[in-house]
Amino acid sequence: MSSLIEGLKAKKVWKANVVVLLVLLLNAAQLTGAIPARAAGTPPNVSVKVHYSRPDGIYDTWNMWMWTVDTAGTGHNGASYNFNSQDSYGAVADLSIPADTGQTVPTGQVGFIVRKGDWEAKDIDTNRFINVAAGQNEVWLVSGDANVYTSLNDALEAKKPRVSNAFLEAPKTVVARLSTPITFPYAASDVTVTDTTTSKSIPVSSVAPQDGNTSKPSDLVTITLGVAPDVTHKLELALKDIKANVITPRNVLNDVAYTYKGTDLGNHFTPFFTTFRLWAPTASDVHVQLFNSESGAMTKSIALHKAGKGTWAGLAFGNLKNWYYLYQVTVLGDTQTAVDPYATAIAVNGTRTMIVDLDDTNPTGWRGDHHQTQVHPEDAVIYEVHTRDFTINPNSGVKNNGKFLGFTEKNTKGPDGVSTGVSSLKDLGVTDVQIMPAYGFASIDENRSDQYNWGYDPRNYNTPEGAYATNPHGTTRITEFKQMVQSLHKQGIGVVMDVVYNHTFSTKISDFDKIVPGYYYRTDFSGAYTNGSGTGNEIAAERPMVQKFIRDSVKYWVNEYHVDGFRFDLMALLGVDTMTKISQDLHKIDPGILIHGEPWTGGTSSLPADQLLTKGKQKGLKLAVFNDNLRNGLDGNVFDHSAQGFATGATGLTDVIKKGVEGSINDFTASPEETINYITSHDNMTLWDKIAASNPNDSVADRIKMDELAQAVVMTSQGVPFMQGGEEMLRSKGGNDNSYQAGDAVNQFDWSLKAQHKDVFSYYANLIKLRTSHSAFRMTSADQIKQHLAFLDSPANTVAFMLKDHANHDAWKNIIVVYNPNKTATQVALPNGNWKMVATENQIGQKVLGQVTGSATVAPISTMVLYQN
Repeated sequence: MSSLIEGLKAKKVWKANVVVLLVLLLNAAQLTGAIPARAAGTPPNVSVKVHYSRPDGIYDTWNMWMWTVDTAGTGHNGASYNFNSQDSYGAVADLSIPADTGQTVPTGQVGFIVRKGDWEAKDIDTNRFINVAAGQNEVWLVSGDANVYTSLNDALEAKKPRVSNAFLEAPKTVVARLSTPITFPYAASDVTVTDTTTSKSIPVSSVAPQDGNTSKPSDLVTITLGVAPDVTHKLELALKDIKANVITPRNVLNDVAYTYKGTDLGNHFTPFFTTFRLWAPTASDVHVQLFNSESGAMTKSIALHKAGKGTWAGLAFGNLKNWYYLYQVTVLGDTQTAVDPYATAIAVNGTRTMIVDLDDTNPTGWRGDHHQTQVHPEDAVIYEVHTRDFTINPNSGVKNNGKFLGFTEKNTKGPDGVSTGVSSLKDLGVTDVQIMPAYGFASIDENRSDQYNWGYDPRNYNTPEGAYATNPHGTTRITEFKQMVQSLHKQGIGVVMDVVYNHTFSTKISDFDKIVPGYYYRTDFSGAYTNGSGTGNEIAAERPMVQKFIRDSVKYWVNEYHVDGFRFDLMALLGVDTMTKISQDLHKIDPGILIHGEPWTGGTSSLPADQLLTKGKQKGLKLAVFNDNLRNGLDGNVFDHSAQGFATGATGLTDVIKKGVEGSINDFTASPEETINYITSHDNMTLWDKIAASNPNDSVADRIKMDELAQAVVMTSQGVPFMQGGEEMLRSKGGNDNSYQAGDAVNQFDWSLKAQHKDVFSYYANLIKLRTSHSAFRMTSADQIKQHLAFLDSPANTVAFMLKDHANHDAWKNIIVVYNPNKTATQVALPNGNWKMVATENQIGQKVLGQVTGSATVAPISTMVLYQN
């Protein structure tokens, strides 16, 4: 399966539904279109008839997601429904929708979204409703039109030729999608562009097909204007016999005239005044609404003024420490309020921006805190963990369980006195902790302690998540995040943040789109959001001010919170140019900062293919990509629970393993620092669950051997090793391969497993110690690997190699590693001399277990390591 398809991971699929339906469908049954039998006493099904017209006449790939709504605004019985006939108007869906489940009184409304396939695209990006209670059980829809028509005549009127969407792409260039193609040549005099703000017409120079082909009619046209319009004015485009639509400034905003390079966006506090600066180039008016409390009424409003390069600026006198604000922005005649995208502190659940003195949030000794980065990326051993999962179980012995402060407690104990929390990390020997999303995300109420989510649904990028603080109000979240980082640094452990800049939780109601509509997200010329993330939207990271926001954000986390690295979700979507600049920015601050991410997308992106940062595109950028080749080679395809890999029973994969062993320098990397070697991450099954699913008839003892063998391959291969937290104690999620909202019962660390599997923990710890103690496993260039790593002849379905001649200045002159995944022992011929064995079945480390000459007998499903001086 191609790496792009591999990128359609389970987490990405759930987000497609979450983005548009989380609020309405949180408790909805996940149906597939079949209507279940109605239980006695439940309301009768709701009958609706939907007519849908598309100008292209193509309906076979389109369907509807529908649900009923109760008075609490909650959706029930969400399901996919197909159109089941066609008439002269278009496609028809004559349906019977299950009524709500009775938690609250039904409203008589049916919600729906017209979509392509399984969320490949949406006809309209907002939820729409059919008011059945008002007798509107038959409706007509027009593609691209958000209205729900209750009469055929109104729908037919709406179907008349119109400008579907129009974008100002350059100062004098409009690109428009028309509902009906036009024939060329087409007279410029038949085109009208009106500045409705001034009621004046803008001259039109020419009209041409967007692709330049004038030999056929086209519904996508480029219109050249005689003068550049004011982007803060509302513009309308109409053609002869084609109804008008608003022109949205889009790529014109990439122009240098609107590219602000300053470092003062957001608010900046002093005891005497606070300054504000917002990038809103299409706004005609901006005010700051000030509040002296988190939830009270507005205290006063301050007008901002235009300040160049598309920004608005101003100041408010007085000491506004711990006040709150919203921006009131008027764009194209529409006025909305928004939270500052550059907010560094927020009200609970991100409802307002908070004004704070960041110096007051620093814990004692913060100025003396320093980055914990490695000399070379290959020196790192990365441990991925979710803040709540790690300590929420009472058997963790952690008082602030499930919180940032859980990482600050030392010498905590669990069942049978095993070390837990940070003490366990120290015993394990990892160098870096990768924290799953811990910025402000949208899927949980920060006031509640009983909600769970992984957090791949961004809301406020530059503030810690309040649910992980002991108090979600005020600045506690900021201070406690810093305390977490400081505590881990004192233990010599770096902190890597998992960040999601490729999409946001919402679009039309996002602060980005409220402030600069149409700019922050990739859209096609029909105005539809492109779906490279698989969630319904993708951030347009290639646009200068979007790119600036991301660059500013990661630098802020490094400078203000002292984080030591980043893992970028769906990094391919951010693009080569953006990631190149991020790498340069961060390595100027600290050359040792870790940067890595997923080299795949979650759907089809509109970013040009040469910019998608897929495997191989990272070469020379000083960043790494996850090595799904090695992952699948070790334990089988993650989307097939029964699939086996090299370590779990499959054959024919030795070449895949060898490529991983050599840091993929003969596969997709230019140097070993560019590959993140791993078997599992938060996505998909845990390693223990995958082994159980793919080897249901094997003994527990053999499964443990498979587990240890797989991890040994990762830790003894060239590159940067990564492990999912809990693998060292055979963590299980009960087979759940998509536990993003499965709660504590599934996701929490059960520290009794560490007590139960002390030998496994010891194997992992000794394996990591072997790697970190011997630089031969951590070579830093392709030339070193070519010179010092040689594969040896070995029996079928085994891999043997030698790290020779004090590789990377290692104290051991020569090291041999043999992987034997077979269920029988195997003999491997050794080079001349006496060899000291430090690893065999269930044992690994630096202690000499025996001496071997001539050949070695490698136990079934095991790793052998030998050395000589």
